[in-house]
Amino acid sequence: FGVVYRGVLDDKRVLAVKKLTDVMEGEEEFWAEVSVIGRINHMNLVRMWGFCSEGQHRLLVYEYVENQSLDKYLFGRADSGSSLGWNQRFKIALGTARGLAYLHHECLEWVIHCDVKPENILLDRDFEPKIADFGLAKLSKRDGPGFNISRMRGTKGYMAPEWALSFPITAKVDIYSFGV
Repeated sequence: FGVVYRGVLDDKRVLAVKKLTDVMEGEEEFWAEVSVIGRINHMNLVRMWGFCSEGQHRLLVYEYVENQSLDKYLFGRADSGSSLGWNQRFKIALGTARGLAYLHHECLEWVIHCDVKPENILLDRDFEPKIADFGLAKLSKRDGPGFNISRMRGTKGYMAPEWALSFPITAKVDIYSFGV
């Protein structure tokens, strides 16, 4: 839903700025991301530092994550050409699971990401994973039965059967996507 730029502040901190391209179409996703990620803090989730919503402009400002997304390493498109060893893969899987567990069990409300896939798992300097792109995320009450959504969300190939079968959406859709 947007282009991501790398920036450097006067104090030398590096940041990522996501500029949403289709403001009218992405308005719901923008506010979902601001409301969800702006209130959570976990080492395996990308930290949002700020945002801008002025006129037609929608910008999200995040911590910069050095090693790009997991898909670049899994599918051979990383600049370095390096592949991930089993120890690194295990570390990434465990860190991603910890991030999802935080979203599903430790937040005041359930945060259901709705689009867990390798492109949304960023890797920092030490290859610690950070879940990113909360534009499709939904909040749900802990004691609730889940929620129904009028249109499918997420990426084909990573979507749980609940989406197609019109079942209530719960945190299980993220676990399904994570397993893929």
